[in-house]
Amino acid sequence: MTSTTTARRPAEVDNLLDHTEQHGTDWVDDVRDALAFNEQAQHPTVITLRDILLDDRPRTPEQALAAALVVLAAHTRELSALTRRHTDDYREEHGVSRSTRGLLTGMGSIRKLLDDHATSLDDRAGQ
Repeated sequence: MTSTTTARRPAEVDNLLDHTEQHGTDWVDDVRDALAFNEQAQHPTVITLRDILLDDRPRTPEQALAAALVVLAAHTRELSALTRRHTDDYREEHGVSRSTRGLLTGMGSIRKLLDDHATSLDDRAGQ
């Protein structure tokens, strides 16, 4: 590395960081768009996470945290949907009786907790 390259490099990094800081929310919006685009895939959150990890543009720690919160919120929503499907399948197979009502109610409570947690993660990403 020559001294000329060394002298130019900090300015280039500063310019990239300035650009990244100015467009920080754009990246979180890009993550949300990628999640929406990958929605029909078998594992949309995992595919979006892969894309984020392969993105080599410089990001600030705050941007990385916001993107991580968005991805975790999406994953939590996937878990909630899985819980709902399992509850519906169980109800369909076993019906609602005195012995199954408590289990189904508990499963519904877990799903609501997951939904609330996902909303909380999304809210933190927006701050």
